[in-house]
Amino acid sequence: MLDRLLRSLFRLPAPRGPMDPSSGYDLWSSTYDSDTGNLLIELDELMFAGLLKRLPLRGKLIADVGCGTGRHWKKILAEEPAKLTGYDASKGMLRRLRRKYPKATVHQARAESLVHAADESCNIVVSTLALSHVAAAEDAIAEWYRILRPGGDILLTDFHPGAAATCECSFRHRGQVRTVKAYVHSIPFLKGAAAHNRLELLHFEETLVDGSMERYYGRQNMLPVFERMKGVPLLYGMHLRKPESSRA
Repeated sequence: MLDRLLRSLFRLPAPRGPMDPSSGYDLWSSTYDSDTGNLLIELDELMFAGLLKRLPLRGKLIADVGCGTGRHWKKILAEEPAKLTGYDASKGMLRRLRRKYPKATVHQARAESLVHAADESCNIVVSTLALSHVAAAEDAIAEWYRILRPGGDILLTDFHPGAAATCECSFRHRGQVRTVKAYVHSIPFLKGAAAHNRLELLHFEETLVDGSMERYYGRQNMLPVFERMKGVPLLYGMHLRKPESSRA
């Protein structure tokens, strides 16, 4: 994360062009769970934990879209849902998830094409740090609406477009910086896509770069970058709900 902020702010070129998300995360999967000190991931852990408190999970059917290695599965499963199903475009990430959860039900699928999920087959859709890798975000939101039961909920977090417009999604692999293709979806656009699909926005939040994050930049000798980034939103979260009646 800090690598991509540095390259963006100082206009340092990435050594290679961006990879498509499935290939990029296949490559990243070998080190993803050990990628400590990633500011965005740590902020997402806090934000998503807060969003989870908004809903009772016990006995619910939950779909995790863009589940990756199952980063949030421990806290979801601790709430005793009836079933948790993962969907991800990356074979490598799903392979890592299965190592941690051998009995997991997972499918390789794109966020906008959940062909393994029937209409109205789950109570809750969660998706974290994934939607910015989908070109047609409105199609993904429509697909999530399709698989939700009436009255069902969506908990969504992602890299904020305020930062994504100038930064890249990157990671290190064998000493090289690699980037993953990402798309900038404005907050008004996302809210509009939700409203178009008759999803009610119950909660919205943003996390801005502030003084509490200075140490992350300091560890990377990037305090000048921190000064430039103060006040820039890095992460957003939404809680959306499908109406009880499909005719609402």
